[in-house]
Amino acid sequence: MDKSLFLLLLLISSQVFSQAPKLTGNINISVKTGVIDANFKLENIPKIKNYLIYLNTGFNIQYLRSEANTFNYATRKEYNPDLTDESFGYYLPDDTGKAKFLPSALRFKYTGKFPVIADKKKASDRGDWKGNIAFNGKTIRADGLQTGWYPVLYDVDTDKKYHMMAHDIVVKCEDCRSIYVNGSEPISAQEGRFKRDEPVELILFAGDYDFAQESGSFYLNTELSPMELKTLGKISSEFKRYYESKLSLAYGENIVYVHTTPVSLENAWLFVSFPAIVNISHKKGFKELFNEDEEDKAWFKQFLAHELAHYYFGTYRKFNSALGDMFTESFAEYLSLKLSRDLLGEQAYEKNIDKKWSRINAKAFPSMQSIQSTLDYGNRNTYVYIYAPLIWLALERELGEEVMWQWINRMLTAKTEMTDYEFMLSTLGQVLQDEVVLKRITAEYLSDPQAIENVRTLLIH
Repeated sequence: MDKSLFLLLLLISSQVFSQAPKLTGNINISVKTGVIDANFKLENIPKIKNYLIYLNTGFNIQYLRSEANTFNYATRKEYNPDLTDESFGYYLPDDTGKAKFLPSALRFKYTGKFPVIADKKKASDRGDWKGNIAFNGKTIRADGLQTGWYPVLYDVDTDKKYHMMAHDIVVKCEDCRSIYVNGSEPISAQEGRFKRDEPVELILFAGDYDFAQESGSFYLNTELSPMELKTLGKISSEFKRYYESKLSLAYGENIVYVHTTPVSLENAWLFVSFPAIVNISHKKGFKELFNEDEEDKAWFKQFLAHELAHYYFGTYRKFNSALGDMFTESFAEYLSLKLSRDLLGEQAYEKNIDKKWSRINAKAFPSMQSIQSTLDYGNRNTYVYIYAPLIWLALERELGEEVMWQWINRMLTAKTEMTDYEFMLSTLGQVLQDEVVLKRITAEYLSDPQAIENVRTLLIH
């Protein structure tokens, strides 16, 4: 690499890392009793006037304390389920009591005791979800953003969450065999130090489980055989190469695969907080890839393709505004549809599309232009996983695949503070370079409440 280019990349990287908060301190956990006791310091806090600091509602806060460890701050808290169901938002009032004060570093001490649901006979049919701090009797599972197991800074005015952070923390769990903190290698121990300078979302997975390593990736609690590990690694590499070639953007580091059981009977899902992909189910987990039923295998591969696509939509770029959630999920789904058609075959792709149309039982949806809040989606899952991807397929039919790939690249790389509706139109316009076509596309698919009927006419009739 050219020396000047290397120095430029190093400068850009150092600027990105310097803007991210850093978490230090220690946390004690018991997977048998559900107790969490944390003593953290949040450093390198950016200067934000209108902010909240999220912590899970299950925590009892002992204090938010000065960096010098000399006095406790007065605190106030808010609860807004439109922003998060799982956490309270804390802030420090200034001397007037009318504004907020935010120092460059804060100490936190808090404790929580959470339900341990080890007996399936006493578990609810449903009641587990991504933002749940879940103790199933053998492990603790906590994602980074939603659960709020560590302090997450939120800029209210720009709708930006600082859940990706550098860290240097000690995790202790006396009734664990293994501990994993996202961004570091898992360890077989009851206590370990986890340190990373590059910002990452801190998933926590600790407890009674084994892990393995194959081709640079770690596999936690997956119970895959050595041959199955190699096969999953091969599939992952193939999918990542596909996205890299289509988007002209390099994929990140090796994936860490995690499997665990939910604390309910029927919930099952995957989620990604790069570099970890977490499968929660009572079934075979990643062994679904090796199911004798070809349809089941194809379905799981499509699911995996969606989660791998979240590296770009969720890690490479975080999306804010009322449409941010829709952009993140719908484009990950669109990417997985493209991969499905090109790598898994027309039959698997068509079955997925048919299933989406079977769940479209309305002739009108809120137009993308009209969305002012995530509450405006109506049925959120239908809107972001079905309606919006069908809109993108219609745009693909109208504009061509190459234009769509160029547009998605621009969505991921264009400099902006807000990834809102205007951002979407501006990036599409930059690629199209045709105001007439842009106005027609906007009128038929982005601002029309009857857009789904326009899509149906274009793609089916």
